[in-house]
Amino acid sequence: MLNIIALRWITLGGIFLWVILYWQGGKKIVVDIQNSLRSKISRPDTILLIAISICSTGAISASCLASFKLLPIALSQNWAVTFIGMSLSMLGILGMFYCRHYLGKFWRAETHLSNQHQIIDTGPYRLIRHPIYTFAILMHIGLGLAFLSVWVVLFAGAASLAYIFKTKEEDLYLEQNLTGYREYKQRVRYYLLPGIW
Repeated sequence: MLNIIALRWITLGGIFLWVILYWQGGKKIVVDIQNSLRSKISRPDTILLIAISICSTGAISASCLASFKLLPIALSQNWAVTFIGMSLSMLGILGMFYCRHYLGKFWRAETHLSNQHQIIDTGPYRLIRHPIYTFAILMHIGLGLAFLSVWVVLFAGAASLAYIFKTKEEDLYLEQNLTGYREYKQRVRYYLLPGIW
């Protein structure tokens, strides 16, 4: 059976693969933030995107420091909580890749609309309107549970909260600017959690 330290390293390995493959080593998020700053779409969306990036980087950095015992893990922890945290992080990462597959060429971190933009209402998008954010929040919750360091929990919690606000901001923008989005909202009533919200 894997011990707590091994579970934490598996969690960090998954997070690093996510940064490398999903975000092209961080290059993609920098480009998306630059595009967001240049566009006139939504200043709150840009601020939330920057906040998510800073908080995610903070949570990952604090997790690394905790792994090398340079940051205390102040909260008591057992194997089951660490395992649940690792599992939620991995599920979140896999879920983000799965949802991104359905968005295809329309996926970006910043809120945007292309000339050929269309509503995606297949796969997870037939259940909730922002499943990538659901899985991103799940990954952050998992990271917080895997490490239970005050700093990891604070940064991961702040990133999760920023994702919730970004969901509302993006939804409002799409409703105002994407033809057919109002009808999509009537068919798919939930933002992040089927049957709840």
